[in-house]
Amino acid sequence: MICTFTGFAVKHIPGVKFELLNKVNENFEKPAVIIANHQSHLDLVCTLMLNPKLVILTNDWVWKDPIYGLIIRYAEFYPVSDGYDKNAERLKSLVERGYSIVVFPEGTRSEEGNILRLHKGAFQLAQQLGVDILPVFIHGASHVMPKKDFVLREGQLYVEIGERIAAETFADVDPRELTSQVHQY
Repeated sequence: MICTFTGFAVKHIPGVKFELLNKVNENFEKPAVIIANHQSHLDLVCTLMLNPKLVILTNDWVWKDPIYGLIIRYAEFYPVSDGYDKNAERLKSLVERGYSIVVFPEGTRSEEGNILRLHKGAFQLAQQLGVDILPVFIHGASHVMPKKDFVLREGQLYVEIGERIAAETFADVDPRELTSQVHQY
């Protein structure tokens, strides 16, 4: 239901042209840790529309929000502040049930639309769960709905699904080095 609603909403924002680029023909059948850049509140909508079997790791403030809080509790999302250890079994269970886990490794929305420093937690999570990393690039969200604004602007919004990074290629890589490599990518 959330996937359908967000897909409809993002495709019908007045004055905004939307395009989903999936040149790699990703079908989301195999669980992964999905990493996406973070520019706007629209990023959540842009990722939730990709597949119904996604779980988002969120910041604590989202749990206190009257709208987002209701949605994320229903959808089995988890706060990142709990840390991996507290959620390890739940996340492992979700992956075993075919869910992918979405993480915004910047930790906060960028004000300028550039990619901020990535935190290593998403990459450690992928290693510990033994799943691929699936990059998703969101372009234009910082213009359509900037970080400190709740007014939508006319513009273009693109979501591009990148090529999976196979779990076996980074299983033994230091998480800091992996974080740096993915940031460069």
